Amino acid sequence: MKNPKSKLRSLNGLFFFLAKEGKMIRGTGLKLYSYDGPIMLFDTCVSDRWIATTYAVSKAKARSNLTYQAKKLLGRVQNTRVTLPGEILLVG
Repeated sequence: MKNPKSKLRSLNGLFFFLAKEGKMIRGTGLKLYSYDGPIMLFDTCVSDRWIATTYAVSKAKARSNLTYQAKKLLGRVQNTRVTLPGEILLVG
């Protein structure tokens, strides 16, 4: 039986390839969005430049995904107020 982590690695490799090519994942409606800007924690700038990407169906969902990633990166709980004031761009 194959290790589940190896499947995850291959999926991450596929996502990396698609991100590099700037393509949408076929049949899912997911598009690649990127963010390059500051992270605000309770109106205080904790990082002046953070670069991240995510797959989402809309720009609003992409903002939600990226905010979640920032909270995880900072080690904060879900109800912490983290905002991303920069622009989220559709890649490709």
